[in-house]
Amino acid sequence: MQAALKNLKPSGNSALYGSCFFFASMALSVKLCTQPSALLGEHHIPAIQVVFFRSFLCMLLLLPQLRRDLKTYPMGLRHIKPMLLRSLAGGLAMIAYFSAISRLPLATAVLLNYTSPLWAGLFAFVFLNEALSAGLLLAYPLALTGVLMVVGGPGVSDDLPAVGLGLASAVLAGAAYTALRGLRGTPASIVVTGLCLVSSIVVAPVCYANYVPPTMGEWALLWACAISSAGAQVLMTLGFRTSKTAAASTVGLATVAISGLLSCLLLGEMLGLKQWLGIVLLLWATSQTGRRSLLSRVVRLANVSWRRPAYRH
Repeated sequence: MQAALKNLKPSGNSALYGSCFFFASMALSVKLCTQPSALLGEHHIPAIQVVFFRSFLCMLLLLPQLRRDLKTYPMGLRHIKPMLLRSLAGGLAMIAYFSAISRLPLATAVLLNYTSPLWAGLFAFVFLNEALSAGLLLAYPLALTGVLMVVGGPGVSDDLPAVGLGLASAVLAGAAYTALRGLRGTPASIVVTGLCLVSSIVVAPVCYANYVPPTMGEWALLWACAISSAGAQVLMTLGFRTSKTAAASTVGLATVAISGLLSCLLLGEMLGLKQWLGIVLLLWATSQTGRRSLLSRVVRLANVSWRRPAYRH
């Protein structure tokens, strides 16, 4: 799959928008597997089981590329700690995210998960001693306001534990992205396969104890979930290689809009005006994490006017 996508040589933005569509398709597959719907009927399977099959099937899809990458990029002891941290945090984030999808409107669950750039910036400040941009500092209260507007809507406010799972998935994903700093230059197939392997091992006992045999339709959705996940990861990697990080992160937020559209068309999930305004506010706040963002520029201009002239004798 990765070799085929590479031969297409998509531009940076087209690859990123493609990854957004695949991530939204993955979330839709999880929703259809874990909740009764008009499309598939009352039968559904536990979210933890979807985590296992998503991880295991995705790992099978990436094995051919993994073998090729390991020949040119041998792993060493210095990779073990960041790989384990990234895989454990990413695996727990996936469990929380899929659980939130099974209980919340699709767009809401995806939105909560996509606050992860805010948490990644905070973790980088605490653990990597990276500076917090002015835009990021102002983004936190704006993002919190957006979350409260979305959470206060129908179908959400009566399941606050699920909201907590959605936010927890974002926090854990932020930690996973921070751990990726120790894996710079590592091929995507190695990083993603490590995540899939650890996730499969962690959830396998729980999945076995609560196993529900999937129907034929659910098997098709599980494969769609794995293929969408693998395709999204590959396209996202290609997009980040040819686009600036800040711009790439902003484009990635289109996943929320695509998920909202799919949930309206296929699931009949409708959000109120206040919730849509909260989504817009939160997405904009999350996009203002870079030093070149509008918020950062405004604060820097304001700092110039606040600065007192030096006193001369």
